Amino acid sequence: MFADAVRQLRFHPGRFVATLLAIAISVGFMAAVSIFMATQTSALGKMLALPTSRADVVVTANSTTGTADQLKSAITGVPGVDAVERSRSVSLGLSKGTESAFVEAHVLPSERFRWARLASGAWPYGPLEIAVSQQVADTLKAKVGDSLEAGPMQLRVVGISADAPTLFMQTAYVSPMFGMDADSATSSPAGSWLVALKPGTDAAASVSAIDRAVQPYRGAKDTYPGAKEPITVGTASDTQHEATLSITRDFDVMKYLLLAFSGIAALVGMIIIANTFTILLAQRRRQIGLLRAVGASGRQVRGRFLAEAVLLGFVGSVVGLALGTVAGWIGASVTKASFFGLVLPWSDLAIEVGIGVLVTMLAAMLPALRATRVLPLEALQPVATSEQVRKASVVRAVITGLLIVAGVGLAAVSQLVKVDSGNPSLVGPLLLAVAGAMLLTIGVLGAAPLYIPALLRGLGVLIGRNATARLAADNAVRNPSRAAATATALMLATGLIVTLQVGTATAEKTMLTEIEKTFPIDLTVTASLYSPDPGDDPNGGPTASSSGRLSASVLDKVKLLPNIKASAVLSGGAAKLNDEPVMVVALTPDVASVSSTIGSVADGVVLLNGGDRKDGDRVTLAGASGPITLTVKKVSWVAYNQAVVSQANLTKLVATPAPQAVWLKLADASQIGSTMKAAQTLQSGGEFVDIGGSAPQSYMIQEVLRILLLITTALLGAAVLIALIGVGNTLGLSVIERARESALLRALGMQKASLRTMLLVEAVLLALAGVLVGVAAGCFFGWLGIASIVRQSAMDTPLQFAVDLPLTIGMLVVAFAAAALASVLPGRRAANATPTEALAAD
Repeated sequence: MFADAVRQLRFHPGRFVATLLAIAISVGFMAAVSIFMATQTSALGKMLALPTSRADVVVTANSTTGTADQLKSAITGVPGVDAVERSRSVSLGLSKGTESAFVEAHVLPSERFRWARLASGAWPYGPLEIAVSQQVADTLKAKVGDSLEAGPMQLRVVGISADAPTLFMQTAYVSPMFGMDADSATSSPAGSWLVALKPGTDAAASVSAIDRAVQPYRGAKDTYPGAKEPITVGTASDTQHEATLSITRDFDVMKYLLLAFSGIAALVGMIIIANTFTILLAQRRRQIGLLRAVGASGRQVRGRFLAEAVLLGFVGSVVGLALGTVAGWIGASVTKASFFGLVLPWSDLAIEVGIGVLVTMLAAMLPALRATRVLPLEALQPVATSEQVRKASVVRAVITGLLIVAGVGLAAVSQLVKVDSGNPSLVGPLLLAVAGAMLLTIGVLGAAPLYIPALLRGLGVLIGRNATARLAADNAVRNPSRAAATATALMLATGLIVTLQVGTATAEKTMLTEIEKTFPIDLTVTASLYSPDPGDDPNGGPTASSSGRLSASVLDKVKLLPNIKASAVLSGGAAKLNDEPVMVVALTPDVASVSSTIGSVADGVVLLNGGDRKDGDRVTLAGASGPITLTVKKVSWVAYNQAVVSQANLTKLVATPAPQAVWLKLADASQIGSTMKAAQTLQSGGEFVDIGGSAPQSYMIQEVLRILLLITTALLGAAVLIALIGVGNTLGLSVIERARESALLRALGMQKASLRTMLLVEAVLLALAGVLVGVAAGCFFGWLGIASIVRQSAMDTPLQFAVDLPLTIGMLVVAFAAAALASVLPGRRAANATPTEALAAD
């Protein structure tokens, strides 16, 4: 049987193209997700491990008492400890001319703990020296000896390191004299401490001894859920493993989400494979009848076709594995994770190949059973008898009707079931919606032979009543099951793409609405409470200063930002909130021009964000004129380490208010990209400002969704190709079956162009029927999916239904153009046949 399957694949490859593509897409989608996520997780884990890669033990101090010197002395005093050093870093905005970059600048570790190597130049040891990675040097177009701006500082590039490139955070190194924790006798010990052990020292015993030594400096553990331990001690490998696990857990959420799409793609691929097998077996209907007539049993014929399915499944899965590897590598290259090498999770990939073979077998089984259960003389007929059609229609109507009713019921229940907001889980609206969508999909697709012919007739009336159009409409429904199978393939492809597009557009609009409600200000530029002030360090490096005010140059740059409709400058200054430093600002009348939802602040109220405080709590603010006690009102749009008070209270707290923040309203929310790119230069210029508001989050969400949508649409675009190959197959088979009819039409005077037009109209009708149902179903499923996710997460944001019209319309245009293209070869074959030869053929 496998030998026959190999011969069929060798001598009739065109028959199997659509099936192979369907399998390759399904397996390729899963393989791409697995490879990309494995590579990304591995790369981030390796990057997180770099700062601790030369240590033996890592002490992480989150909440401590005492000073940095005291904690260091306690660790150093443990027997077997050879060296102790703090791992430190600071975020810096660097710029050179018009180029800018935001970097994570590590304070240069000693040679014992240094993980990086130089590509050129030297390491920084002076207070205003810096070494940047090759990626930063390329971004800034900088070389050794150049000067970079970091706010008021001028840092000289003394070296370029050979660090791995990254999409997220670029790397630099600054001198230990940079000014951080200049006075370790009084500074907090919070952070990570790297410990090197003497040769031969047992690491596990040292971890226990160090843990006992640092216990006197253990602070109180926070009470909020997920709070970290005050001090943790572990081997470097354990610390790296935990960091990698944390990254893996975060990435698993995305991985499972993408694999859910892969599961949908596999289901769709399975139905597409079943449809293409149906068309394939319809093309070989006479062959099946001849095999049965010469004595082959139904079991033997089914075995032959299932052997073909196994072979096709394996070949298609291998092709899909190759495509998925390429797609995964492209994704990892975009995120720079490929620098550490491509990770191939072989166990996952083997399972996915097995799924491809299994899905192909299951998809081919029903068409093979249906094709081999007919009598040999019936199989020799081009179409089924009316009695067969009637019986099949009744059974189909009952089964698909039950599936549709069950699917609608589950979808309705998914929108009515109550969700525990304190304990959301996968068992709930999302699971019910997915189950309902699957039943609905199978029901709607299974019922296609019942409604597609009627839809084709109706569309034929709309297209026109000339002879060519009437013939095309009649021909389209001459074989209802074949027409339904062809339209269903296109219905699936367009339906899934529209589902993704509607789901993405709805999710984007809903999330942006929620962000706008939570952060009613489009963009905020706020002075950092602590900013480097190079004038206070006797060594010439920067130290922490609580000036926290916007400079005149920042205010001037803000005025030049593009796409700004209105702005409001808020003045204030530094104060103490229950002995903690805080930036106090007051609202001005200009605030109304940037947000209509923010009102005034009463004299007895302070607006705060975050922490364990709640509405009604009483807090003390201390400023120039002494302390005042105010009532807390929690709001989401106030920046952390910021307090908003009335103008009268600001006067009591700050002697000389200075500009602390600028609130901005965008002229066009859809053009936030240009504004955000310009706003990032405020940070990269080193002015130590925080950029917040709804625009940064909106920009990030839109960029992520746009990339995901483009990737998935590109992958699923091949499904449209599969469906349109099915259209070409159907038209080709129709041409063969109607050869004598076409010849008679030619003999009666129909021109070649009219015959080709007839097949073109037939192809367009099939495509239009599939696209209409696919778009309608896609809109519903896209809405259902996002509505269920919103309910699953217990969000109280109303769902904002949206359709990405440009992408959807573009996809429809491509579908119709490709359908027209699919009619070209069958049309040429029909038009070029000589009428006398076709009429004479048996």
